[in-house]
Amino acid sequence: MEITKALTMGAEEPLSKAINELMDSATAVVITKSGKYYGIIDDRNMRYGITDPKSAKCETCVVKPPTLHPGASVLEQINAFMNGHFKALPVVDDDGKPLGITSRVELLKAMVDAHLIPKIRTSEIMSSPVYIIEESEQIAKAKNLMREYGVRRLVVTRKGVPVGAISTLDLASYITKPKEQDKRRLGIQEVDNILSRPISEFLRPDITTIDEKSTLEEAALRMVEKCVSAIVVTSGSKPAGVLSALDIFKKIQELAKDEITISVSGLGEERVWQYPEVRNRVGAVLAKFSKSFNLRNVSVHVKEEKSIFEVFIYLDTDDGHISLSSERKDLKEAVDELSDELDRVLSRKKDKRHQKPRRVHGGNEEEEA
Repeated sequence: MEITKALTMGAEEPLSKAINELMDSATAVVITKSGKYYGIIDDRNMRYGITDPKSAKCETCVVKPPTLHPGASVLEQINAFMNGHFKALPVVDDDGKPLGITSRVELLKAMVDAHLIPKIRTSEIMSSPVYIIEESEQIAKAKNLMREYGVRRLVVTRKGVPVGAISTLDLASYITKPKEQDKRRLGIQEVDNILSRPISEFLRPDITTIDEKSTLEEAALRMVEKCVSAIVVTSGSKPAGVLSALDIFKKIQELAKDEITISVSGLGEERVWQYPEVRNRVGAVLAKFSKSFNLRNVSVHVKEEKSIFEVFIYLDTDDGHISLSSERKDLKEAVDELSDELDRVLSRKKDKRHQKPRRVHGGNEEEEA
């Protein structure tokens, strides 16, 4: 698990400081009270209508998501993120002391590196419809649409083509820290005057898109590269749906319900923490073929000798026993090589099953009908 340092603030500090930190690319701000962990603030806490963030206290917008420990498995992290749809989760030690945060993007990266992303098309799990608004519309309409749809972000379009996005955090931030030219023009005008302004003055132009024919892995890679937890799926140039990290997490949860039991052994006490990584990597391959084969009695054994890792896998199928091994200086490389070989072996078995038997007729081979 990748842990990122986060700004820690007291519950009594002004909310404006937390908002400014979030706008400066922070994923979340950790809040403490009486010196102890109290909760976090991320953009899901922001609602347009905060008239004076400088006088509001951080504790008024704090949420208390599940906490994680540094050794949490990928599935444990997924379950925690899905328990409330949080953008970031705090990581704490055994005494509850905050160590930092981990985000959806960081979990996605770990899943990509471990080859845990299902091999399906992006369009199969994207959310639709897309909540859009034209850039020429007023802020008041954006605010009303967010409330009506129960969302925190809208895709902004120009003649139907995505050009940016606007969120509740953007609007709250404007109140906290308006641009200098706006200060001169508006003087001390309040929120009601902002509502009549066009969305084009507020939107974030750095929207990330991907074609609906792309694979889920390609979409996840794009999200990791752009450091975003949601991506607009397009059909041609028009928005067709939205794919979020949560959509991918949900799919992994569904696959995990039918997860095959994998026994892992052989690692010493100093490497026990790597068991989940080995299990997840091999499990991703087995899940791919779980509907084609009755896979059972799966065991993985690791031997470490003179800085060389030898990894063995044994399993039974209705077509017979499979036994494979791999040897590398790095454990992850050995497990990756073994998993790739297992994928090839099961693919060949699957292809062989689908081949039609041939019969001889009149001296010539013919496919059976």
